[in-house]
Amino acid sequence: MLPPISGVSGISASPGVSGGAKPAGFGDAITKGLDSVANIEAKADGLVSSMAAGKNVQISDVMAATSKANLGMSIVNEIRTRGLEAYQSIINTQV
Repeated sequence: MLPPISGVSGISASPGVSGGAKPAGFGDAITKGLDSVANIEAKADGLVSSMAAGKNVQISDVMAATSKANLGMSIVNEIRTRGLEAYQSIINTQV
């Protein structure tokens, strides 16, 4: 069996499933991705709130966290847009 692909959890390079484990589905991957983006946004919100409250927070940490949150939302928006385009393409396909 080949090792898991670096940086991607739940996906391995082998086509088979070992040990009777259930393979990760597309819905599970989307859910995990959305949870990850939500966690990144919560961290950024916490840092912004701490900075606004006058706590000792580095501006570079705030900027990095808000940039990550912005990038995450951009990716989610692009996935949504591409998913809708694919759905519309399927619906408009004549049989």
